[in-house]
Amino acid sequence: MNITKLVLTNFKRFTALTVDLASTVSPPKLVLLIGANGSGKSSIFDAFEYLSARHKGIGTVDSRYLEKSRGDGMSVSCAFGGGFEVRRSGRNPESTSPPDWDLKSVFYGRSSLCTVPELQAGARISGTVGEDRDRPLRFIDRDTRFEADVARVTEDVLRQVWGQDFDSAAMRARFVAPINDALTRIFANGSATGLRLTRMIPALGGKPPDIRFQKGQSDVHYNLLSSGEKEVFNILLNLFVRREHFPDAIYFIDEMDVHLHTSLQYALIREIVDNWIPPASQLWTASHSLGFIEYAADSPNAVILDFDDLDFDRPQTLIPSPPSARVFDVAVPEDSALKVFPNKTLVLCENKDALLYNAVGLPDYLFVEVRDKNAVGIRTEADSQFLGLIDRDFLGTEEIREIRRRQPNLFVLDYYSIENYLYHPANLAELALPGFDESRYRNLILRNMKTARDLMLVNLERSRNGYEVIKTFSREMKSRATTEIAQATASDDFETFYPFLDMKSHRPGDYLAGFNVPRTRLTGTRWMRGAMEKLFA
Repeated sequence: MNITKLVLTNFKRFTALTVDLASTVSPPKLVLLIGANGSGKSSIFDAFEYLSARHKGIGTVDSRYLEKSRGDGMSVSCAFGGGFEVRRSGRNPESTSPPDWDLKSVFYGRSSLCTVPELQAGARISGTVGEDRDRPLRFIDRDTRFEADVARVTEDVLRQVWGQDFDSAAMRARFVAPINDALTRIFANGSATGLRLTRMIPALGGKPPDIRFQKGQSDVHYNLLSSGEKEVFNILLNLFVRREHFPDAIYFIDEMDVHLHTSLQYALIREIVDNWIPPASQLWTASHSLGFIEYAADSPNAVILDFDDLDFDRPQTLIPSPPSARVFDVAVPEDSALKVFPNKTLVLCENKDALLYNAVGLPDYLFVEVRDKNAVGIRTEADSQFLGLIDRDFLGTEEIREIRRRQPNLFVLDYYSIENYLYHPANLAELALPGFDESRYRNLILRNMKTARDLMLVNLERSRNGYEVIKTFSREMKSRATTEIAQATASDDFETFYPFLDMKSHRPGDYLAGFNVPRTRLTGTRWMRGAMEKLFA
């Protein structure tokens, strides 16, 4: 089972969202959702629950929780490979194509709130595994299925013990070996951090289950594992118990990497995709983790959907990021990044621009965010192992040459900001967007320059006063820079005025909105890559 198109209308975060996977060469095994907190990733999983809840016989979430604008109606439709489709609107029941298609085993999901910190007595099994009645209804609810999974496994073991053909070796091969094999691949057993399941006794006599592991030379109870170790074991046990009941399904798991080190993130997602999601199924997961993103960028069986920096009050269409785009949401300090990526040149850049620079896919560079332009300059001046990259803003040509002379490892964009590169007419033209008129677009940018120029010149000195990198430059050099900017912004020649136009604030947004192009797609062009390579040449 694989999704080819998902359409959400007036649903939670979205006015009208289309996720289109039909262009992929082959159905991806992994669909990774990335984006800032609050960008709407988990709302996709609520849509899956909304489509399938009634068929699982436990009702559904109140539509007031799901509807974005009251009274405007809401709907979700999902198309699958092979011509299958399910649709639902408001409080109405689902309709499917073909009409007799049973949705009970089409979706299987887990919320991010799934790790059990301490084992308790009294876990109850609700219904059969295939009915999935013990799942959370919303993805802000806690997932309490772990202890029920423990009870199910031990119940199955006891049935085998009392069966006519009891074989202890076969039982260990069936119930223990798969989990320990996975733990070996994830935690690199044989090292001090290795983990191996040695005992799983059910809740008896009013006591909690007794689950133990070998860690190095120690016997460790489940309660004493780290949060990351518990999380890995919880996920593996859950899939061990339930995957045979969902052999042809859409699995969706929200943020299963919360407590994991980067190297374990990569190992965990690889293990789950390769060995635990049934061959005919597809996994959707949301993540901020560097390891997950790196795996998805490496794997030919994965796609990345970027929810960041999109106005979901407008209709939007998401398609997979280009396969060459190395999209890293770098949340580690630069000193740590040096250790994690020893073969990369680290480039410090301003704030959230790191995500976009990494998406360009320069193989030898890793971009790491710091606070602002001044922090980049100070940090690179103090430590030559880093490069720095700052926006041009209102720096003159002579000033840029002097910055490069004084700090050879500090680079300056040729244009005002990275947005000037992303929304450059040549960059957009390469995408061959239907209906895009490059000549009209250039004229709109020129018009915006003329509109913004007067206010820009009034505030020019005040804007430049905050630049620490030019603080010690001569008054004469600074005066020549302001004269250069004043003359350039009065020109009608595009490449003369464009380096000083703030395209964060003054791009033709109304014209561009109709093309629904996420910024990470704009980073994947040959033009963009060539422009970035030229900077470091």
